Amino acid sequence: MRIPPILRLKLLWVALIIFIFLLGSIAYGFFTAPKANPYTPAGQYAASPYAVPSWASIFYGNLPPDIKVPNDYDLIAAKTASVINYWHLSNFTFNGDAVIIIYNSSYGPKGETNFQKTLYSYGNTGNGSVEIIIEGTNPLNLTLYHDFLYNYLLPRETKFGDYEFYIIQASISAYATNAYYTFNGYVINPSNATFWLFLAGNYLPTNLVTLSTVFKYLGNGGWNYILASSASAGETPWFYTSNIPPNESAVASVIMLQSMFNSTGNYKVEFTINYIPNGPNSKLVVYLSDLYFEFLGSRYGVLGTDNNGASVFAEYSQGGIFDLELAILAGLAIVFIGAVFGLFAGYYGGKLDQILTSFTDFILLLPGLAILIVLITIFQQIFTVFPKDILIIIVLVILSWPPTSRTIRGQVLQVRNMAFVEAAKALGMSNMEIIRKHVLRHVFPIIIAQLIFDIPAVIGIESALDFLGIGILKFPTWGNMLGFSINASLDAPGFAWWWILTPGIALFLLGVSLFYIGEAITRYYGSLVGETH
Repeated sequence: MRIPPILRLKLLWVALIIFIFLLGSIAYGFFTAPKANPYTPAGQYAASPYAVPSWASIFYGNLPPDIKVPNDYDLIAAKTASVINYWHLSNFTFNGDAVIIIYNSSYGPKGETNFQKTLYSYGNTGNGSVEIIIEGTNPLNLTLYHDFLYNYLLPRETKFGDYEFYIIQASISAYATNAYYTFNGYVINPSNATFWLFLAGNYLPTNLVTLSTVFKYLGNGGWNYILASSASAGETPWFYTSNIPPNESAVASVIMLQSMFNSTGNYKVEFTINYIPNGPNSKLVVYLSDLYFEFLGSRYGVLGTDNNGASVFAEYSQGGIFDLELAILAGLAIVFIGAVFGLFAGYYGGKLDQILTSFTDFILLLPGLAILIVLITIFQQIFTVFPKDILIIIVLVILSWPPTSRTIRGQVLQVRNMAFVEAAKALGMSNMEIIRKHVLRHVFPIIIAQLIFDIPAVIGIESALDFLGIGILKFPTWGNMLGFSINASLDAPGFAWWWILTPGIALFLLGVSLFYIGEAITRYYGSLVGETH
């Protein structure tokens, strides 16, 4: 089998391998990285801020990964009866009170208040809950608990504070008859120190009035979502019971995490129901789901996290997809306009060539980036209903087609004087037929090469706009990844090299690979213009 000469170019194969590697990494990220927008709360805190890539932990020691209790969705969402054993529950009678534990497969969280779907929270999970029935006239404490092992480096304390943190959550629906109750969350460390993380219920004891700002009232019926984290220690009961000096209250979350995770060993997550009867026939029915604790670690995934704990790999893949889509759309428009101008100017010549060439040169002489910035700024104010990405494409196309037009015009000037064009004219073919059947056919490879050249050029310009803060900012692009990472790098451990280098290397490799692919096509087919091949 005869191999086309263009495929014998080693540099072309190197460029193709680099380009395929980039596309493959973007596709892999699309299927494996979180789908939520990393620039919104829903896509943040896949791990702690500035978590290093998992493979890079060899340079940093035994950094902790994300620790999830439970680590199975069916247990979190109470989709399986084994959730009862997981939290060490069983029926019992104590001091005259009867406690009955039931797995309820037909009742679960619906329409929860204060729930927002994020990478680390679970809620609105539908049917499935642990049903707890308590009856009796004596106070009773019921504890749900599960142990986990922490055998990693302790949380990092730096002048910028802690990067790791935890979250604890629950969904609860309760019905109380002649009874009060409170629902609490705790973590107990290997030194048996207890950290009180949230407080809810239908009753706040008078000796706890100082906790009224963190107490969440739960009425009869309905589902309520509860979330607490060390990211905001002032919103937990621990803050008010830990005797923190006023001058240290601003760093309470750091103190809490350092105090909690002060050693390796077995930790315990606890949810406690305090049952307080208030007369005869007292009864409390509690439904629990979405019981979950997570320690957000400082190593995560393929490319770590940014300053908001969002997956850098998700930003890379989403940004790459957006950049390529925008560049292909803009590139096609640029090539189409440039090809039309170049074909007509080169084929017809004369005054039409002078007019089209003069207009092309005028656009070409404009200071592109400066005009681009001005036009985008103006258009954003005038066309407020237009998405910014559409405005960027329009302005890019307006300013970027002239080089393509000049290149194609030069090729057409060569083709129009060749013998097969003269023969077509002699046979009575119209100019449009000659352009469509002969001229366009012979310059089409050059048009493809120009498209390949235009794609990295468009991505480079769009990335520069994003880097400067006047382009796309609400969802990831490689340009704004660079801008955000450089701005935040001074506060980051190790300057967050995994965040900065990723888009920079991607832009470099994309530009180099597509340049040499386009260059190979241009050199090969440019030398064959006018020949049959």
